[in-house]
Amino acid sequence: MEGYQMFHGVNFFKDMPENFVPLRGPNKAFQIWDGFSQAVAPYQTAGTMSWNAVFNLRACTSTKAIPLVKYIEIQASAIAKRMVDLSTEKGCRALMADAEVMRRLNRRLRGTKLESFHILNRDTQQPEKRVYKLKELMTFSASSEESRFDLQDGRRVTVLQHFKETYPHASGIPPFQPLINTRSKDRPAYLPVSIVTLKHQPAREGVTEEDRAQVAEHMIMPPRNRVAKTEQLLSLVFGPQGHSAPKVLDAFGVILQLEAKTAQGRVLESPLIKYREVPGGGPGRSSKTVRPAQGDWNLRDAAFCRGTVCKVWALYSFVETSQNVIENLARVLKTQGAKYGVNLTTKPGLGAYTRNDRRPMLDQFAAFVALAKTKGCELLFVILNERVSLDIYQIVKSCTDVNFPSQCLNGRHKCIDAIFRGDNPNPQYFANVMSKVNMKLQGVNQTLEADIIKQEIGTDKSTLVLAVETSFFANPTKTSPPPTAPIVCACTGNMDDDLGAFGHAVCVESRKHPIVTDIGSMFKTILSYRKTTKNWPARIIYLRSATTEAHFPLVLAGEIRAIEELYVRENRSKPRILAVAVQRRQQTRLFPTKEMQAQGNNLPPGFLLANSLQHPGHFRNFLLISHKALQGTARPTRYYILRDDANRDMEKVAQLMYSLCHVYGRCQRAVSIPAPLYYAELLAARAQSYMKVGMRRERNIDIDDLSHLSGEAGEKMLTETRHFADEYLRSTAAKVTPMVFC
Repeated sequence: MEGYQMFHGVNFFKDMPENFVPLRGPNKAFQIWDGFSQAVAPYQTAGTMSWNAVFNLRACTSTKAIPLVKYIEIQASAIAKRMVDLSTEKGCRALMADAEVMRRLNRRLRGTKLESFHILNRDTQQPEKRVYKLKELMTFSASSEESRFDLQDGRRVTVLQHFKETYPHASGIPPFQPLINTRSKDRPAYLPVSIVTLKHQPAREGVTEEDRAQVAEHMIMPPRNRVAKTEQLLSLVFGPQGHSAPKVLDAFGVILQLEAKTAQGRVLESPLIKYREVPGGGPGRSSKTVRPAQGDWNLRDAAFCRGTVCKVWALYSFVETSQNVIENLARVLKTQGAKYGVNLTTKPGLGAYTRNDRRPMLDQFAAFVALAKTKGCELLFVILNERVSLDIYQIVKSCTDVNFPSQCLNGRHKCIDAIFRGDNPNPQYFANVMSKVNMKLQGVNQTLEADIIKQEIGTDKSTLVLAVETSFFANPTKTSPPPTAPIVCACTGNMDDDLGAFGHAVCVESRKHPIVTDIGSMFKTILSYRKTTKNWPARIIYLRSATTEAHFPLVLAGEIRAIEELYVRENRSKPRILAVAVQRRQQTRLFPTKEMQAQGNNLPPGFLLANSLQHPGHFRNFLLISHKALQGTARPTRYYILRDDANRDMEKVAQLMYSLCHVYGRCQRAVSIPAPLYYAELLAARAQSYMKVGMRRERNIDIDDLSHLSGEAGEKMLTETRHFADEYLRSTAAKVTPMVFC
């Protein structure tokens, strides 16, 4: 793979013009860079052992090969929100004097790879490329007194004088521009910014959400296009028909076959979804069952299984609009809610942000929430402005969740905008909205009519579906946070056999622990939500979000054993456990054959690959596509059966997992992973919001900055922060009602 650069261990990118795609918009510093990732996986097919190379297309936001001066101007302008011009002495002085901009700018620039041609080859006297890594952008220029250093002849010169004498060919260095340091602070090596340029590399900082969205959009392609592009990539890497590969591998006796592997699978039958036939309640009501078609269904002529009644509710708008428009939206919400079984009985309390009020936006909202709490509010609808940032959304949720559930709506969404204009509402949009509202009010949206659910879950409340998710604060600029950085552990468990409502538990632990060490207390918290039964579960279906196969034995020895030891300490019989690790972000892709592509782009929901591509080793596993990809190529989820006390057939476990993908109450479609684990992911994301807002308010600490801490002082701060965050998060989670995170 000559000419390829490796990033993050598994991703390869080649510096070729055809691999770069420009970004839309005014961005002048970044572009899309096409590459690939590779992994090697052992498979066993019909008793034959083989090693399969898994190639996947990859793309990232990369820097352009532009002068460093221009890159600094672009980044500094974005940070300072004003034009920064380094071609003038005034502009350079203004930048170097702004301590806050320089601090944030150095955070973006640190670690950037640069190249320069100011050094001549001794033999040819031609410019020779040298590669550097930027450590710091200095606050002084090449001609300043701070830049002076001692030469071997005893003279003390500035960096500008040194370059004029040593590299006369590198003329035209502006004396007022700042220097960069490419070594440590103790032994600095200064270079003028004007003589270095950026190398093509994945962007570390300064990438906007719009840029990331364009990269994601660029990678969306139907299966046939993805297969064709992968084959084209393989021909570029290994040569046509793999002719260059045997030259390297012949000595090891390895045969490389570049043809895609063919495997035989089957499509599982989707379960029946059970609803009420009309909204309302009462004994003797008839039910309606729906069979999903291609992974989705609708609520036509149906209502939620167990609706809810909300006697006191309110509506607040961050969008400045008239009182009549807000009242009309409230009427639509009330009508649409009654249609599906959510009865909003009384007239709501209304509020809206106004510029005439001198209080800040969030202070106005906090005052409205406090008033709503005194009135006994049970539900709050919040209309968010499209321009409201993610931080505002997190603050809104942190403010409302500890008091009552809230449902946020995008004021610029076409369906809400249609209501503002007086048009008819979109039924599917409000079906999804009311699905979330009903769950937050402790209702049950749907149940499953499936034999596998009756067999494994039953009706005696003796089965607990426990899902565990671990999520650290991902910083896209730092691939390896410190080992002591905090991670959020989220756990959900069903409160009844309907699988419609789930209790929750959260904690904060250190990243250096690959397992959840406090699973025992979280398990007890989940049991506290199951108030209808005093007995502990006799059966546990343990769903664990998977990271790497190396951690599976640790999950069994740590988390599963901790639950069993808890049973022993309480003098209870050990439960029968089915432990399944769910790996959604895995590398293997499944494509339909050319004959199947005529029927559709993707493999259908329910496609199971169980025996054809089996990992040799201790744990049985299978690939399952449970969802319908709305765009692009569907990614299968890999399930590892870590432990099964009942020795179930693999297909039976797959059918159970597939059925659990249909109880996701937020929409009328099957999802890519079992719904309890999906809820755990939502809980982890909401817990991160609580932490970010709480740490900023209580300790003035930005969680996103923790991944940049290092050294003994940084480790101490991380440990103290983690302990405080754990206490804060547990107390906050104890105040919120079940399913408020959905």
